[in-house]
Amino acid sequence: MVSTGLQVVQDRLSGELERLYGLQACSEPKEVSQGDSRVLFLQLSKPSEWSSLAVLWHAFVSEWGMPAPAIAVNGRDGIQIWFSLSQPASSSTCERFLMALRERFLDELPQDRVAWYPSSKPLSEHGNRLFTAVPACMSGTDHWSAFVTRDLAAVFGDEPWVDVPPVRDQQAEILSRLSPMTRAQMDFVLEQLDATNSLDRRDPATFIVERSDGTDRRNGVDPPSEWRGPAEFLWAAMNNTSLPMGERIGAAKALLPYSESYWKRG
Repeated sequence: MVSTGLQVVQDRLSGELERLYGLQACSEPKEVSQGDSRVLFLQLSKPSEWSSLAVLWHAFVSEWGMPAPAIAVNGRDGIQIWFSLSQPASSSTCERFLMALRERFLDELPQDRVAWYPSSKPLSEHGNRLFTAVPACMSGTDHWSAFVTRDLAAVFGDEPWVDVPPVRDQQAEILSRLSPMTRAQMDFVLEQLDATNSLDRRDPATFIVERSDGTDRRNGVDPPSEWRGPAEFLWAAMNNTSLPMGERIGAAKALLPYSESYWKRG
């Protein structure tokens, strides 16, 4: 017989999962329908380093002012960021949102290290089943998935699981501090991502040419009659304050393979 106190704890965790994601607390991994969804997440594995996801989390919360997403270890091989929606969105819209985040923040990583849900394809050889129940025990192991706080996320890089069943009241407490994202907020983030990603996909050679009026507006003087090479050109674009930040960031990324002694003008 379940004690009254334990039942209250279980109900609290179920209530938080329902409030944020439309899910029920479950001790075993289970598959969730791929229809309209209130839960979205990105997963990084092989290894499950938090540093790459931390940049995404910080931009989402600090730069765009969005509700903080949850952080979870999946109990097997990955760390996840969970986004909550106040109203269900179609799986195609959710996947577009996640793919835009992936392109913006995780594009440099090998494709097999990044997974997401909802997804038009299975997340791994285990399908979607292992990714949709937190906290839950992974079959054949003593490893549990769990929600974790941001200040502890980095310690799970080598072992993205907990060895004992998470305290359900603590799991509920972590979720109780979070709020779902509205559809208007989701659309705002998509607009920001679409604008930035489209700029990053452009040919760096267009950074200055499209805005050229005969002067280098970085300092108001005539540009050299000939650039010494693409590195010098990209360096000028990176430092041109009249260009949108997305274009300057794109130039900086393209400049990374060159050594400073090569691209800086004497």
